[in-house]
Amino acid sequence: MIGRIRIPLVFRCIVTISYVFLIFLMSSLDTSSSSVPLPVHMDKLIHFFIFGILCLLICWSLSYIKIGKMGSYNIIIAISITSFYGMVDEFHQYFTPNRSVEVFDWLADTAGAVVAGFLWKIFTDRKSQKPLRLERKIKKPAELLRLE
Repeated sequence: MIGRIRIPLVFRCIVTISYVFLIFLMSSLDTSSSSVPLPVHMDKLIHFFIFGILCLLICWSLSYIKIGKMGSYNIIIAISITSFYGMVDEFHQYFTPNRSVEVFDWLADTAGAVVAGFLWKIFTDRKSQKPLRLERKIKKPAELLRLE
């Protein structure tokens, strides 16, 4: 049997915080120098995926500790942290030249976090459940000959 590899909490937090810092750096960039125009509303899709990944990383970090019976509180906390950071990121963009603050960006961040949180719940629940065994009761030959 292959054992589970336990990744230390410190490493999980370092990876998650590094990703948060990367988001901060990317949102600090001036977009007026970008030579590639994005299709309409493509930025919302980018927000959705970037903050969905952030929520998955936070879920991964919080999975080291269990809050509540089913671990659902961990997912609610991860979604809340991700949504709050999306709001802070939008506020930060207010002070960045040639960047705009949009409520719909924050909603895309939160939607990505919610979807990622549900996916985390589905896959971790499925992984922790034991596979169902379908056992049929097969009668022994002597029982088949017995007349009742």
